[in-house]
Amino acid sequence: MKIYENRQQNKRTTHCPTCGGVGHMWMTCPAPAKMMELKKQGKEPDITLYGQWQQQSYGRRDSNGKLVYHDTIFQRMGQAHRRQERRKDERKEKKARHERIYGKPAKRKVSCGFCGETGHNRRHCDVMNNFVDDLERASQNYRKQFYERFVKGMGFAEGALVALSADHWRGKGGWIENFTGIGIVTGINWDKVNMGLTLSNWDYKSIMKMEVLVNGDTFNLESPFNALVEADTVDGKVGKIGELFARGSSWGVRIDGILAPSENIPTEEWFNDGYTECWEWIAKNKSLGDISYYLAPLIAQWHPSRRGRNAGKLNYRLSQYGYTRKK
Repeated sequence: MKIYENRQQNKRTTHCPTCGGVGHMWMTCPAPAKMMELKKQGKEPDITLYGQWQQQSYGRRDSNGKLVYHDTIFQRMGQAHRRQERRKDERKEKKARHERIYGKPAKRKVSCGFCGETGHNRRHCDVMNNFVDDLERASQNYRKQFYERFVKGMGFAEGALVALSADHWRGKGGWIENFTGIGIVTGINWDKVNMGLTLSNWDYKSIMKMEVLVNGDTFNLESPFNALVEADTVDGKVGKIGELFARGSSWGVRIDGILAPSENIPTEEWFNDGYTECWEWIAKNKSLGDISYYLAPLIAQWHPSRRGRNAGKLNYRLSQYGYTRKK
């Protein structure tokens, strides 16, 4: 899912103005205290406490092997350390003054960032733990069905011969209108096979990338299954193949069919185990209200207990997630 796969994008990196390191600011920088301890011991400054750029600047030595900025480093780190201590004292005084005037603050009730209930947090949230477990089981079953229906059933894997078409397609020689052709699948990003392929929402959908060899040139395709979904939909009822993918845009190259199955099918054991870290990460970073609308229906559709003697228990958990089955 894009929300998980793009989790590192737009993530702010904090840079410390004191040492040049990342992940903290000047108030919590450990370098000043360590430098002052070295000064007390009569040792030279530890240049490795600086970031890479500052190490290059402050690490210069003279002909005798002494650090050129030996005294400057201790002077500036001493100033930074005194500034940290003043800030700590100011915070303690501010807290004490506030308590003298208003009294100690009442103990806040613990509330869960996932389900919103009080008395527990995410770590001890049964609803979140069940939600993640249900998503993992549903995802594993989806991958199993993907393998049985599409990979093994239709022979879709590296080496498959596929029929392609596109209304507009940019080939090596420029844009082509009403393109039709034949290609050989040469690479598939199997790691991205998960229930997100059935979603159209920008944040929660997944994109399955692959490489196809056409007339000696390799092209990259992204989830080119729209034609397969349309062909497997009759009178509004979606078939076994159409269930595996969301109905997407007709833009770009489409796979119209598999002309010859692959002879290099991955093993079922290897394929079924995968894409499990996503669900826990999403639950830890989003609330149930944010994600239930998109993910609870996936549990209802793909969970292995959606039928049978455990269906009642699953329906109860789904009701906790805010989902009600359609009658």
